[in-house]
Amino acid sequence: MKRDALYHILNRAFRKALEQLQENEDSASIVDLYLLPNPDAGDFSIFDDEDHLLVKASVSVWEEQCDTLDSDVALQECESILKEIVHHVKDEGGFNHINIMKPFSVLMVDEDMETLAELLLIDDEQVLLDDDFLNHIDEELDSFLKQLMSDI
Repeated sequence: MKRDALYHILNRAFRKALEQLQENEDSASIVDLYLLPNPDAGDFSIFDDEDHLLVKASVSVWEEQCDTLDSDVALQECESILKEIVHHVKDEGGFNHINIMKPFSVLMVDEDMETLAELLLIDDEQVLLDDDFLNHIDEELDSFLKQLMSDI
């Protein structure tokens, strides 16, 4: 139940930030989005790459547990949820409606704006290889090495 409530709050805030960026479409291209979960303060903020606050939301789940909350555990859970949300939005085409410049990344940061995790990278030049391709290459390399070693 706690995870569902946290997912709902973070998802709503993230989508609200994207809506705000979509409304400001005539502004400069955005390269990064910074997501700042702050379990100790009980809030979640989203900034653009010029450090403009797009959204700040209270996270009731964290506020209710302020005495017993382990920040590290909360941040790990938050990273997992945010990664899920961001990839879901990408799959829906949610980044197609905002003015982004590639490579574009969504980063989870701390209070000093230091990167804790890269949640998403969108880059035209990045090629994702599937497991079948990598396994096939591995087999070819093994075969090549066996042949090379037998020639010695």
